[in-house]
Amino acid sequence: MAARRRNIGEDLAWLKWWLVLLAISLAIAIGGYWTSLYYRGEMRQLEFGTRSNFDVILQEVTQIEESERVIVENIDRFNSLAANRLLEEENRVSLLEDVRRIRDNFRLFPIDVEIREQASHMLDYGEGVEFPEEFISIRSSVVMVRFPLLHEEDLTRFLGAFLNAGRLMVSTSCTITASSVDPADALNIIAHQIASCDFIWYTFRRELPSEDPEFDEFAEQVF
Repeated sequence: MAARRRNIGEDLAWLKWWLVLLAISLAIAIGGYWTSLYYRGEMRQLEFGTRSNFDVILQEVTQIEESERVIVENIDRFNSLAANRLLEEENRVSLLEDVRRIRDNFRLFPIDVEIREQASHMLDYGEGVEFPEEFISIRSSVVMVRFPLLHEEDLTRFLGAFLNAGRLMVSTSCTITASSVDPADALNIIAHQIASCDFIWYTFRRELPSEDPEFDEFAEQVF
């Protein structure tokens, strides 16, 4: 009887260690499970943050590329304006020389040219620009040209050459009137019509605040 009790006690002691080992194993397993869940959540947050940062970086790169494209376009436009002499002062002597060259090429004699007084207007900036470092003024002059027409193509030839001489010249009107010719000369090779054309010659100028008195008046209106 005593031996049986001893065996039961030994069995219980042996079973107790297995239960302790089982409890430790369960604790380790549960701890590992919750740890894996925690790290999985951290990895998901890290992945989400990485994707968000990647999207932000991609958006910034896109904005930089767009800004670079706009800058390149503006540089090209500036170079085009400079190449076409739109950022220079009016060179009326050069204009008269071009008219003389056109007259000699197409034998348009005589040509009368009148250039009126130049007008100036300051261009406005966008609403987001409060204190620009400089302003741009657009300047315009009315150019009136009058010449006789001897051939059918005289007017189109003159307009093609005059409007493509590298200036921002806009045609506003062009009329053809009959010239007063002696009836006895009606069959002779002389000009029976006269063309009168009006143009507006535009140029642009960079205005610094201290250079042009128009700036003070413009600044009072804007600011």
